[in-house]
Amino acid sequence: MDKIDVSGFANLHLECGCGRTHTVGIKRIITGAGSLSDLSEVLEEFRGAGVFLVGDNHTMPMAEEPVRSMLAETGCRVTAHTFVSDTHLILDEELIGAMLVRMPSDTGLIVAIGSGTLNDLSRVIAARCGIPHVIIATAPSMDGYASSVSPVVMDGGKVSVPLCTPHAIITDVDLMKTAPDEMLSAGVGDILGKYVALNDWQLARRDTGEYFCPHIADLVLSAVDHCVAGIPRIGSRDPAVIQDMADALVLSGVAIAMHGLSRPASGCEHQLAHHWEVELLKAGGDSPLHGNLVGLGTEVACRLYQLAGEEYDLRFPCPLPAPGDIAAHMRSLGTFSTIGTLGVTRELLYESFFHATSNGRYTLISFLENNGRLQEFAKRITDEFFPL
Repeated sequence: MDKIDVSGFANLHLECGCGRTHTVGIKRIITGAGSLSDLSEVLEEFRGAGVFLVGDNHTMPMAEEPVRSMLAETGCRVTAHTFVSDTHLILDEELIGAMLVRMPSDTGLIVAIGSGTLNDLSRVIAARCGIPHVIIATAPSMDGYASSVSPVVMDGGKVSVPLCTPHAIITDVDLMKTAPDEMLSAGVGDILGKYVALNDWQLARRDTGEYFCPHIADLVLSAVDHCVAGIPRIGSRDPAVIQDMADALVLSGVAIAMHGLSRPASGCEHQLAHHWEVELLKAGGDSPLHGNLVGLGTEVACRLYQLAGEEYDLRFPCPLPAPGDIAAHMRSLGTFSTIGTLGVTRELLYESFFHATSNGRYTLISFLENNGRLQEFAKRITDEFFPL
């Protein structure tokens, strides 16, 4: 299986056989060990500009010193803010406002040091203010680095908001291989979820005539397969495997940018995970990392496909792993995605099937609902995960 050169997708303009023109507005995708030093080349375009540098108390120390040095070399005027939290940040209206009021009005570039929430936060502000942003990735924990959408918690739910792609992405494996086990596990969960997303996308094409691009789907599947092959070596922080993880996650975001929506990377496994996340936040305390919720959602969705496939034709070119294989992959990195660790109760699991279609995306859950079988299958799955 040939490795895909993710950096080659920057500035993409492709007249695709699917009939659409795919574009990716990311100017630079910089990968590999030591690639943080290449930020200096990116900054040449912004020489003398006002730069807002953001991170949190975990991520800022990882790269602040060299980033500040490169900013100084290009004469940039730097304003920095470090978000301080004992738990991971949640992208909601309060956090967006907190960043917006701290950002100087003459900011010409946002540079974010971090992963999930900081990446999405900088995208929201950059898009709404019409300024570019650069993300320096600190963990292979989610697929949003190259994405053009961000999931925002607002009005009691989690909504994917169409925004913009970053100006540049830097995934330096020397930074990313130091990520905590929980974040590595989250990255694997987000990667495994693509198997369900691609099957849901083909199901939607078959049943509703939804647009489907084989080229995008093949790109995602190839990157995911390559990454999954290295899962046994993730725990040892093998640099090549960590880079494969980062590349697969970035490519998933590129696929979203090529499509314009998150469809190639998000199916019913994400719908379930989003509902759990919102409800866990409402209950108070810290919500688990998104990717670990997606890992559990993938295990649930694969079992749902397995059961439904006994009665319906749900065979598509992208083979689904067995639920036990998903669980084994996730458990090999710790217990971060188990139903008990995540705090998903029997009641929450059951009710999530009936909220999972609220974003209007057609998935296996929509299929079962349309066939009048959702309640039956939701009960069967719930009983399996919570035996009476």
